[in-house]
Amino acid sequence: MADKVIVLGSSGHARSVACVLEDLNYEVVGFVDSFRPPGEPVLRYKTLGDEHVMRDCQRRYGTRSVVVGVGDILSRKRVVQLIREINPDVVFPTIVSPHAKVSHYASLGEGTVVLSHALVNVECLVGCFCVLNSASLIEHNTRIGDYCSISPGANIGANVSVGEGVFIGSSATLIQRRSVGAYSVIGAGAVVTQDLPDHVLAVGVPAVVKRENYVNVNIFR
Repeated sequence: MADKVIVLGSSGHARSVACVLEDLNYEVVGFVDSFRPPGEPVLRYKTLGDEHVMRDCQRRYGTRSVVVGVGDILSRKRVVQLIREINPDVVFPTIVSPHAKVSHYASLGEGTVVLSHALVNVECLVGCFCVLNSASLIEHNTRIGDYCSISPGANIGANVSVGEGVFIGSSATLIQRRSVGAYSVIGAGAVVTQDLPDHVLAVGVPAVVKRENYVNVNIFR
């Protein structure tokens, strides 16, 4: 019998996550989303309600497993904390697309999702509730903090350190042995050649800091 799982969120990212779950032969029970009414169709499933339906999810849906499909970093962190308050028994499985490659010498944290054609190389440490998007590349011995989002086609070199809550835009490159501070944002196509502090927006080739004390709000839901 297939493992049952609930998807948290119902945006395009959440739907992509659901497709990965189907590829892995999970049984998707439905989507939890406070922005849609219960019963609204999403793909071939339905919205179950808002986060509070998780209070008795084992009895109602036969599972405690929830996969987070919220793209925005700050919203993802808030909703994980909320779900844990509502039901401390919820389990957040780590999900890896069968079309991705993760070294068996790498480590992925709780709730992290790896989408199709991503590559995580040897001795990488990826934190909890990260999103490694399609065709992203993380080279050997790199450290990725919790709640990071690595966009499609991003290329992170070897021995890089990425702090918590960092957003790395599509096709951006971080060269080897550099560090990016917590909750910073790297723009699409940027090439990071120097260490970056916390809470900055960096763009360009090579990447330069455009804003300090930056708050990444709702890049996408």
